[in-house]
Amino acid sequence: MSTLASILICTCDRLPDLRETLASVGALTVPPGLTAELVVVDNGSSDGTAAWVRGARLPNMAVRLVEEPRPGVGFARTTALRAARGKILLFTDDDVRLPANWLAAMCAPILAGEADVVGGASVLAEHLQRPWMTGFHRAALSSSEDRSPEERPGPITISMAFHRRVLARVPAFDPELGPGSRCGAIEDVLFTSQLKEAGFRFARVTAAPVAHHADASRLTRRAFLSAARRRGRSMAYIRYHWHHWAEAQFTHRKRRWEVWRHPYAVLVKRWLHLWLWRMRHPGELRRSEGIVPEEFALVNLWWQMRQYLVERKRPRNYERHGLVKRRGLLPDAAAQRVGGRAEASRPVSAPEG
Repeated sequence: MSTLASILICTCDRLPDLRETLASVGALTVPPGLTAELVVVDNGSSDGTAAWVRGARLPNMAVRLVEEPRPGVGFARTTALRAARGKILLFTDDDVRLPANWLAAMCAPILAGEADVVGGASVLAEHLQRPWMTGFHRAALSSSEDRSPEERPGPITISMAFHRRVLARVPAFDPELGPGSRCGAIEDVLFTSQLKEAGFRFARVTAAPVAHHADASRLTRRAFLSAARRRGRSMAYIRYHWHHWAEAQFTHRKRRWEVWRHPYAVLVKRWLHLWLWRMRHPGELRRSEGIVPEEFALVNLWWQMRQYLVERKRPRNYERHGLVKRRGLLPDAAAQRVGGRAEASRPVSAPEG
């Protein structure tokens, strides 16, 4: 009996990119012993995505549309998990090109019983490469090409696979993280951290790198500043709610009389540090593309502190290093619209076969 693999893509208003991505999905080799399906989650598009996907046909697998109207990729990814029927679940993005061997390479360690979770490689599309880019910039654009073979970073959803059994312990993505949410980033970082905490086995596959065809607007300085803000807010959220960081870990305050390390004093100091740096480097403010990593870090740190001051007023959403969210905005799945009809979300237990 063949094993079903579900490829999951979440999208919102990026139909031209999605068409190219699905063309590469249609060219994937489905190896013996595997069958495949594609599940596209439309997260509130207004550009005709839903109608186009309903009519899409691929030569190597069935295509299903799921509509998730609640904004945010955290909701969309959890909805994808609920809708998938496969024993192996694979995430990729709506702006990538997949090599023909991607499905086989990503599933192989799981089928061989060597891993529960697999992280794939990614490269930035050739037309987006710039002379000013360093490994920092490429990593910020979801590229793994500068990582050494010895590095074992957690997989991210641009190229990720896992066995359905992991959902029995880590069932969902946090809807307060990721693009479209109030924090705006790294929902997959928390999900991967939870998988590691649960003790699942990880493998890294470098033989089938996906090509990231990000929109060129993401190369601008403005876009990097936005990424620094979103990452800072999201890091504060994870550190407060999941790692249970105390105030002293955010401020390095060890004694009550260290008033210069009060959270609001630290916030002001980080703002001053950022603007003093900008005064010393006025040329950086005139850049149209790219950013200096030091400025990115300073913006990130200021927004971390700012977001911590927001989050500390809330009860913690997780037990320390918890696998299931207990409070806050929960990823509970209401009825979704699948292929144009209403369908209640299903349990995530492993199907037969």
